[in-house]
Amino acid sequence: MKIPSRFLPVAAMILAAALVRLMPYILGALGMQDVRDVTVFLWSFSPISALFLFGGAQFAERRWAYLVPLAAMLISDLGIGLLMGDMRMGIHPMIPAIYGSYAVIVWLGTRLREKRGVLAIAGSALAGEVAFFVITNFADWVLQTGTYPHTLAGLGACYVAGIPFFRKLLISMAVYAVALFGGLAVIERRFAAVSRAQAVMPSSNQPSAA
Repeated sequence: MKIPSRFLPVAAMILAAALVRLMPYILGALGMQDVRDVTVFLWSFSPISALFLFGGAQFAERRWAYLVPLAAMLISDLGIGLLMGDMRMGIHPMIPAIYGSYAVIVWLGTRLREKRGVLAIAGSALAGEVAFFVITNFADWVLQTGTYPHTLAGLGACYVAGIPFFRKLLISMAVYAVALFGGLAVIERRFAAVSRAQAVMPSSNQPSAA
């Protein structure tokens, strides 16, 4: 039994993670919950950062490492806009900063191809969330009007206000990174075990000894 290419299981896991991000909005559209009550929490506790790190580490071709997670993110953002009945909920001025931050996380994931281990993954995950926190909060400070003055003090206040969300980002990265990297490891071990078992089994077409 030939072990299948990593592309399909990795892509499936990334698309599944994107679906997790969309699920509350789907339930909201069906009238099963008020999505606005959980939107802020889910934005801070979503699988997106982890799936970008995971995609960067797992896709053999660099183009897929960037394209598949970014496409999943774009699809989920478009889905959020459609489900909320307001495309500005999914596509908004912060998108360039957010997608740029995720591209940095993908790049960190590609570095894991050279050295992959618990400490390396944890270090890349932490660096990715720090980059996301710094870039997106700076962009928010630049784009917003009225909340924080466009001064160093205002920038500092913006970062301080983002610290509680940063804690949730770290927790979500830890949870989903374990699920994604660990899940793929389990899948690969399973296929490897089946392959080894079939390798030692005699072929049914082989004639038996006299």
